This record gives sequence, structure tokens and C-alpha cells, in this order.
Amino acid sequence: MREDTVRTGTQTAAARVAPKTGAVPLARGTRPRNRRELIVTAARELFSRHGYAHVAMSDIAAAVGIGPSALYRHFRGKQELLHAVVAEALDSCLAGLHTAKPGELDVLAGEFAGTALARRELGVLWQREARHLPAEQYARLARRLHAARRALDDRLTAARPGLDPGHAELLSWGTLGVAASLAYQHVELPAPEGPELVAHLMHRVATADLPGIGEPRPRTSRSPLSHRSRREALLAAATELFAERGYASVSLEETGAAVGIAGQSIYHHFASKHEILATAVHRCVERLWLDLAEVLAAAEDHAQALRRLVWRYTRNALASRHLVTLIATETEHLQEEDRRRTHQFQRDYIAEWLALLGAVHPAMAPAEARVRVQAVLSVVNDVARTPRLGTRPGIARALHRLGCELLELGPE
Repeated sequence: MREDTVRTGTQTAAARVAPKTGAVPLARGTRPRNRRELIVTAARELFSRHGYAHVAMSDIAAAVGIGPSALYRHFRGKQELLHAVVAEALDSCLAGLHTAKPGELDVLAGEFAGTALARRELGVLWQREARHLPAEQYARLARRLHAARRALDDRLTAARPGLDPGHAELLSWGTLGVAASLAYQHVELPAPEGPELVAHLMHRVATADLPGIGEPRPRTSRSPLSHRSRREALLAAATELFAERGYASVSLEETGAAVGIAGQSIYHHFASKHEILATAVHRCVERLWLDLAEVLAAAEDHAQALRRLVWRYTRNALASRHLVTLIATETEHLQEEDRRRTHQFQRDYIAEWLALLGAVHPAMAPAEARVRVQAVLSVVNDVARTPRLGTRPGIARALHRLGCELLELGPE
């Protein structure tokens, strides 16, 4: 779960973002040597703030202060520009993983925190927007990310002799998850406090002592059991297809065909594809609120409630990775009223975590508390969506421990 950064309205994307960017539009007719860099910077901010689907090339041109023809001299189309944006953010952010010497986890955390904050949009660009790239381009970028993760594995193992490969992989993805969470923060993180806090959280993850986890188990394509209700079967199939291929790439007919429903029969259960997506997202929302209510009703104090909330959220994410993916990547396709409702839920749900954490650590600054909570949710979500980790026996206990570490919670 996260606080969404996409906002839509009647203004153009460029007009909505202009007051918040640091770039000054160019005077017409000027041709600075760094025009391509300015275009990438403007596109990065617009894509991360409003979503690739809601930004036109004319919006980007207006944000830079150039005409569309000048923009097309640098990039043949929006997809090519997206690739440049994601590749630059990925390389810039991950550069901090390669500067420290093997074994210097404190230096590594400090350097990576700096580059991650400089490209804090990477989380949303990679998780939500990179899905719009052609499969081959996406795969090449994914290989670069995995190569950086393996390099981080090696550095963790050098600093912690005896660390088994499964734990090294989990701690590496957890450290990357802290970096990814920065894209969803609505707080300013000024120096030196911001970088120090992010470095502290990364170091806490990298040095965490976790319970044992087993080897990855292959995920079966589908359970042999299925819903008797045709409506529920259709909803389950659509959730999986939307998560794996993206909402925009799946037709209503394909969704029906996945469960043997053809033609007009689909409309006996849902009026539109939008309604299916909204129902799936609502299902996820209601499950989280029910879990929260049960935790609050049974806990003896705030610390116990927060520890149990981390556990329940972890179990839900691991069991419902497709719903987690929908919340992370597809809410921009909701219709306006459903999107507003979902955004409000995200704010309200995180506020419940913040209230518990504030009661446990009353001296903790609100901005720090928000960074810590978002880091927990992002780390859990990212691991749940990573098959090699999400299928390991014992992964729920290990993730729970990581979450408690990030929130400075002792054992129950």
C-alpha cells in the first residue's frame, strides 16, 4: 500500500506540474547544449507525478519551453522518451551501490541513500511506468536492475561472512525497497537529516538478523480448485491478467475467455472492464481495513498492535500478490470517483499506521515516521511480487522481522 502520486484534472499535465519543478522553461528559439537533458528531466517529473498515460508529448514540450518539432528531433516518440527516462533514473540511483569498498556497509548505505534521494522517482517509474515499454526494452532494464542486486548481494556477503544466499537476496531486495519507497513519500527530506535517515534504514535492513528461510518453491500456474460463482471466477481471472499484463493490455473478451465466459454473458456479472478493476481494488481495500479492525480489537497496547499489523499486512501481501500489483500499478486506470476514493483510503490507512507508531515513539518526528511506514509497506510489497522470494518457506517471518526493524519495534 502506498500514497499515490498520480493526480488528474482539467489542466494539462505540464500546467499542473510547472509550479513544482525546478526547471525554468526555455525562451523560444534558444538551443542550449543540454536540451536533451532538460527534456528527460521534465518527462521524468511529469511521468512520475501524473502517469505515462496522462502525459502527452506536447505537455513535455511545454514544460521545457520548446515546440513539439524540437522535441521530436531528440526523441521519435513518447515510448522512446520513457525508455530514456527510466534508464537514466535506474543508472543514476543504482550508482551509489558501486562506490563503497566490499565490507563497508555504512559507507554503502550513505552513498546509496544519496543517489536514491537524487532519483527518488525511480520507484514509481520502474514499478508503474516501465510496464509501458516494449518487452525487449523492459527485459534489458530488468537485467541491469538484477545485476545491481547481485552486486549488492556480494557486498553484503563480504561484510557478513556466513550470510546464506537466500538471506543476502532478501536483504538486497529490502535495501532496494527502501530506495523505491522514496517515490511515494509526500514529505521533504532536507540534508543532512533526510539522507541520514534513509542511510540508517538501509543499514538497518542490510545488517538485520533474520529467521531462516527455505529454498524457492515453483509457483503453480493456477490452483486446481476454482470458484463456483462465475462472477468470482471472472474477478479472480481478471485480477491475475491485469496484474501480469497490465490493465490496458487485457480485453474484456480475454478476461471472459480465461474462465469460459463468452460474448454478452460477461455483462451479466460486470457492466464494464472498469467495474472489474474497481471491484478488485475495493476487495483489497476492505481486506486491509478488516485486518486492521481485528488487530486493534485484540491488541493489548500500541506496540503489540503495530507488530501484529506488520504481520497481517505481510501475510496478506504474500497471499494476494496480484492485488498488491493492481494497487501499485493500475489505479491510474480507475475512473475519477473510484480513483479519488482509493487515494483517500491510502491516506487514511497510512494514517492509522502513523498513529500507532507515534504512540510507540512519541518523540519521533512525523516526517520520519512516514518515511519508516512507507519503507515497510514498500519492502513487503516488493518481496511479495518477487517470485524467487515470495515463495520461500519462512519468508513471512523474515519480512515481519524486517518490518519491525524498520519501525524500531522490539520482540513481542
